[in-house]
Amino acid sequence: MSITIELLDSMLAPSPGNPAEAHYRTIPLDSRVRELTTLLTQLHGDSAANAGRCMLAAVLLRREVETLAGKQQLTGLAPSSAVSLMGEIANPLMSLFLQNEMTQSRRQIGHIIAELSSSLSLVSVEDGKEWMKTVLNHIRPGCGNMDPMTFQLLGDIADRSPLTLWSVGSAELEASMGALLQVGIAHEKAQRIMSSSSSKDQMEKALMAQFDEKSTTVDASSPSAIIGKHFLPTMLEALTVFGNSLSSNQVDVMSSCMSHLSTCSIQCPSMLAGDDTSLTCLLRTCMKFSQANSQGDEDITFLKLSALDVLATITSVPQIKRSILKPIGTSPRCVMQGGGSEKSPLLKFLIQGNDDNNLDQKGVLYVCAELAITGVDQDEENWSEDPASVYDTESSWEDDHTALYAESLLETFVENLGGASTLQSIFQLVDILLASTSWQNQRAVLSILERCLAAAPATFVPHVGSTVDVALRLIQSSSKRVQYQALQLLGALCCANTVESDEQPATTQPILVRENYGDKILEAIAHLIQSPCTKVTSHACLTVVSYCRGGNGQGDCMIPIEKDLIVPFVGSLLEALKLPLSVEMSQQGVSEGSLTVLIRAIGATACLADASGEAFLPHYGIMGGLTATMKACPNVRTHEMAMLRGAAIEAASIVGQAVAGPDGEQVSLYANDASEIMEFATSLLSSGQTDVVPIDQLFAACARIAAVMGSQYVPFMPSILPHILKRATEKLEVSITDSEDSSNKSNEDDDGSYSINIPGMGLKKIKINTTQLEEKANSARAIYEHARSLGKDFGPYAEASADAFLPLLHNEYSGDVRSTSAQALCQIFKAACLSASAGSVAQALPQNLLPVLAKALAKQLSQESDDDELEIRFAIADALSEVMYDAFTHKDANGMRVAQISVLDAREIVGHVMVLIAGCLTRRSKLIAEMTTDVVDNDELARCDEKLHSEQELLTHLVDSVGYQLKSLGASFIPIFSQLVAKPLGKLLTSSGTRDGRARLSATCLFDDCVEHCGPQAASTYAPQLLQGVVESLNDPESDAELIQAAVYGLAQISRNAPNTLSARLGQDLLMKIYNLCSNTSKSEADDSALFENAVSCMGSLALFKGAPLFDSIPDKGTLAKSFLAGLPLEEDFDEAKVCHDGLCDMVDMGLVDIKAEYNDLLRIIGDILSFVAEGDEVASESTCARLLGIIDQIQQTVDANTIQAAFARLDPNAQQALVSAMQ
Repeated sequence: MSITIELLDSMLAPSPGNPAEAHYRTIPLDSRVRELTTLLTQLHGDSAANAGRCMLAAVLLRREVETLAGKQQLTGLAPSSAVSLMGEIANPLMSLFLQNEMTQSRRQIGHIIAELSSSLSLVSVEDGKEWMKTVLNHIRPGCGNMDPMTFQLLGDIADRSPLTLWSVGSAELEASMGALLQVGIAHEKAQRIMSSSSSKDQMEKALMAQFDEKSTTVDASSPSAIIGKHFLPTMLEALTVFGNSLSSNQVDVMSSCMSHLSTCSIQCPSMLAGDDTSLTCLLRTCMKFSQANSQGDEDITFLKLSALDVLATITSVPQIKRSILKPIGTSPRCVMQGGGSEKSPLLKFLIQGNDDNNLDQKGVLYVCAELAITGVDQDEENWSEDPASVYDTESSWEDDHTALYAESLLETFVENLGGASTLQSIFQLVDILLASTSWQNQRAVLSILERCLAAAPATFVPHVGSTVDVALRLIQSSSKRVQYQALQLLGALCCANTVESDEQPATTQPILVRENYGDKILEAIAHLIQSPCTKVTSHACLTVVSYCRGGNGQGDCMIPIEKDLIVPFVGSLLEALKLPLSVEMSQQGVSEGSLTVLIRAIGATACLADASGEAFLPHYGIMGGLTATMKACPNVRTHEMAMLRGAAIEAASIVGQAVAGPDGEQVSLYANDASEIMEFATSLLSSGQTDVVPIDQLFAACARIAAVMGSQYVPFMPSILPHILKRATEKLEVSITDSEDSSNKSNEDDDGSYSINIPGMGLKKIKINTTQLEEKANSARAIYEHARSLGKDFGPYAEASADAFLPLLHNEYSGDVRSTSAQALCQIFKAACLSASAGSVAQALPQNLLPVLAKALAKQLSQESDDDELEIRFAIADALSEVMYDAFTHKDANGMRVAQISVLDAREIVGHVMVLIAGCLTRRSKLIAEMTTDVVDNDELARCDEKLHSEQELLTHLVDSVGYQLKSLGASFIPIFSQLVAKPLGKLLTSSGTRDGRARLSATCLFDDCVEHCGPQAASTYAPQLLQGVVESLNDPESDAELIQAAVYGLAQISRNAPNTLSARLGQDLLMKIYNLCSNTSKSEADDSALFENAVSCMGSLALFKGAPLFDSIPDKGTLAKSFLAGLPLEEDFDEAKVCHDGLCDMVDMGLVDIKAEYNDLLRIIGDILSFVAEGDEVASESTCARLLGIIDQIQQTVDANTIQAAFARLDPNAQQALVSAMQ
């Protein structure tokens, strides 16, 4: 009796009574199993005709395999025989499955294999495990190739025999997990690439697919998430089981699993957190491994850190973060608003650790703090004796790597989970640790506080005072490690210090460290500057630098601190610095520790001078020591000694620039030293000794001297410029070679090169000379400073400089090179314009340079990806705006622009810029929506606000670049405006088009410019649309001062250029609002002088000037005229000033201003106007000045001399002098 094809056919077409089925049942079970397997081998993939037979054979065999798991009474087979039989058919079945045919019969064979795994495990656990290992090894390639049937098989196995699947062995589990997670990552990456751009060809897509990208979204319906939901919980449960008893081999395997999870959390978080079950399992598993008892075992410590890293990474994904932070039954935003006292279970679990299943787990913050204490180098004495290093690299802190890693993870947790949720627990930990006198605990406290300040600066504000107190108390410790960390914390606090400026508005909760603790901080620093430990001394000098330059969260905030916060302490600090500055040098140089201290001390001295400005003059004697160090040990050509000489020459130039004063009052004092520095610099360059001083520092020093000496520096240019341009034009070294990496995977190598699998070429190593890139960026900075400092005197060098840096604007390897080159080019163009205006160079230079440079900037700006750093786009946009501004403003002796953009070029540039404006507004819209609904923490709100502000600055430059072209072309710009600008921005004039006030401001400004500059046709066309926005902005209580100012300005332009647009009723309503803006307070007390002046100008344009739309409808203009006079003269906007000051003359001529009654105001106004004009401020034209002098004549003829003399005496001295000079 046997199973034949004929029997299968009979079973497929059964006759009454099913005799074929009955016949089939008479065959013994073991024979049925063997013969069905043989038939499957014969029929599988043979032809379409056999598909039905194959399917039936597979279904029957699956049923028989399931029977084999039954008891012997049912199967007729002893367990050993059943195991043997299943082992006999296992390999043939697997061979059939691995043929990779996408057929239904293959799917059924997968079902058989899954059933075989289940039955074998039930009969013999050990044999089941061995078979499971075999299956996993065989299907791993299929998982890697994303074969759907392989995944279905794995899913079937997980469903039929989960216990066996995840208990086969830790190595097999790790391999399976790695393969599965890689599949999810691959799918996520493919989705991003395919959706990013349809224009990329297959080669480019293949290359992009090899680069790791961070994903910050979770799509619960994606295939990755579905795979994760299906497999992840059971996988993680199996991991947890292995974690109960860790052998040394299993520790390595578990660490690899954590590595897989960490990679996946970065690149495919959907797979790990597709639903709450998956996320909860992930958190619990990682928390378990983070609790492992290391007892000094480095491998277990690494496992703990790896588990913490997974948690830190996954909580950085915005959707997951909000899910974790959301309190029970409330919205995420209530965390920030102080609601939701009942934290979510997941948040409590992460921070507190304990849950219903495990009452001895610690929270992630506690575990990180423990590792920060135990993971530090315990040999403090050796650490203290080790000399300070010039290069603070990872190897410098090799013995602290565990502590540093743990501290960085703690910072990440505080940032991700929010200060509002974490700082309370942190400060409880701090109190516990401070109860001990252990230096390890104290060092950890200081480091933890620094990390929290960086991660949650807004929430940390109330704790600043107590943190400074802790730092000042612990800085007195005898432990050098604690002293060092206290200095580090004080430096960080200085960097967080709020520094206000006109561009940097005051924050609601400023951090005032220097203001409240400056004297105590500097006293403590001065004491440690004289420490015998070079590491502490060096760091104390760096803390001086942070004190002088830090602020607003940056190491160098670029905004000077108030001089009274540093000048009183300069003497004592310099006295303390005498010791490190007095290091004796032999012919061989100086020891490493002393050398580092000397470099840092020189840097601290330079910062003190820079912050003090001309107040540093009493200490100028230090210049001699700096110039001597600049030339020290010329025969010692080590890089460290070169750095010392570089620090000295830079410090000398900074000290000289400081004492010379902002306007060069003391430049004569510095002249001889400046000449000495320049002679030293030019001698090095001419002799080719480029290893004596780092060339970048040499160029930077020269640029500062140029800023001070101005035209006196020009003779040095032929010696300096060629060397700067040589670095810029040097061919970049890029090599492509065969990679020796045996993994055949794309990765970054230790030498900075990158191995990548190029389709059709194989694995190649690409190496770029990054030193050259740094040199090119620094060369651009040097040219920028030289061009800015020399102005028109740089003109003769502009063409050669532009030729050198224009190609670097498109450098594909470095955003830093592109951004610095853009900034250098805009200064080069400015210098060319200034020089052409002065007649120093031919006007053809800026005219020829303008279209090439402007189009290159616009094109590069459009090619910068949204993923690139915003600073790069900002720098290029700023350069484009500056170039268009200079082209618009600089004129020759005949009043003609030295550079004029053409309509054709403007159309191309504006086309690029409008696309960028749309992108910027889209990003702002998303941020505003996120801040409204999704932000869960004040620190996150501050970070979003910072991004919003950065986008705002970028938007300003983009809009300005369009505006300057509009002003330059006038009526010729109308077609560009109508085709590219009016439609996308017109809808943004009112709140119905956007919730973004900056978008409304941008639209208003460009429509203002169009009505003002593009002629009567444009004014009549676009004034009605602009008026709608003006009315809403003036009536909207949510409008900020800038939007109101733009609206007022626009109303003035409508009044002058399209007066028929305004009805009398609407005009009078608006006039009342304008009147209130400039009459309720004096100009000197106005919060916003520019808004005040715009309102004064608008009032005159609406009702007081000739042709004003309301001139005839307001019979009594006395009150308006008095308010108008009180607001004069205007000085913020020269164009508006000229209009209003000329309008004043008209008002006098028309009798709207009574000379006899208003002579006091008229004398004041005219005197100030003439004073401004004498100082070079074009607030009035020559003809207007002549008319103003005519008014003075009328006053003299109308008012008696004594009265005039008394009024004259009350004038500002500058106004008095201007009047006397004008009337002579």
